[in-house]
Amino acid sequence: MAGIVITAELKDRVARARLAEILATLSDRRPLFQQIGERLQSSTKDRFRSESGPDGRPWVPLAPATIKARKKRGRAQISILRETGVLAGSIVTQASNDEVRIGSPVAYAAIHQLGGTISIPARQGTVYFGRKRKTGPRRFAKKKNKTSEAHVVAIPAYTITIPARPYLGLSIADEAAIVEEAEDWLSR
Repeated sequence: MAGIVITAELKDRVARARLAEILATLSDRRPLFQQIGERLQSSTKDRFRSESGPDGRPWVPLAPATIKARKKRGRAQISILRETGVLAGSIVTQASNDEVRIGSPVAYAAIHQLGGTISIPARQGTVYFGRKRKTGPRRFAKKKNKTSEAHVVAIPAYTITIPARPYLGLSIADEAAIVEEAEDWLSR
């Protein structure tokens, strides 16, 4: 997984000890870890619907400029981290005999999980101006318009700050679910 993977441990000592005890009795633990991974994957997808982190705190709301840009593109204006559904749909698990990993291979997964600043360097761009009928005022036009005039412009450097919106991690309910899965597995 190239995007992001979070390593988490059970906080509850009793739960951690009980899980270690259960795991010690199993020789082929991969199916158990697969089942735990599926449960955690479902929990992670629920966080996208509830728009909150593993600790239950709601994500930072979208900026007004983001809502405006989405509306202009005909996208969902208020769904946080779900404009296209790619990130939420990319949550995958990998199970082995010793662990389960849950994460996303999407390149921008980490910046949304952890937050951060993206620096966009200065660059040149081309804008196209057209004229309304018979030498009317100039306005932005599409490149393929016959009367368009191309103008090279300098676009200054800028930064984009993305707040952390954690979707990966273990909630208290997840910790209890892990122990429950292990106990169910052992009772089979």
